Parts: sequence; structure tokens; C-alpha cells
Amino acid sequence: MDPAKRLMFWLKVPYAADVALALIAVALLASGRPVGWWVLVFAAVRAVVGTIALVWLAPRMLARRASQQHP
Repeated sequence: MDPAKRLMFWLKVPYAADVALALIAVALLASGRPVGWWVLVFAAVRAVVGTIALVWLAPRMLARRASQQHP
């Protein structure tokens, strides 16, 4: 597998976990447990950090890797 595709895969996979956490948070809030807000905030922070990694860091890492492989 191409290293760039593998990197992008591992950067995208955590979004599935964020969706699962958001669903758990909604279930907790629906059952009247206020801890659901903390779970929702945690999922949101994870999603923001993942987006930053995907949009900003990944292209830089891929460009750096490409420049190191082709001097």
C-alpha cells in the first residue's frame, strides 16, 4: 500500500470514533445524565484536532516525505 494512502487512512479513521462518541453523548443526555455534555465536548475536541491534522499537517508531512525520497 502506498504510504500516502496509509497515512490518510489512519487520519480519517478516528472520525468514526468521534461519531460513536457523539452518539453515546446524545444517549447519555437523552437519559438525563449531564456527563453526556463532557463526552460531547471531548468528541468535538477530537474532531477539531483530527481535522487540523488532516487538513494542515498531512499535506506537509506528505510533501516532506516526497522531498526526502527524491533529492
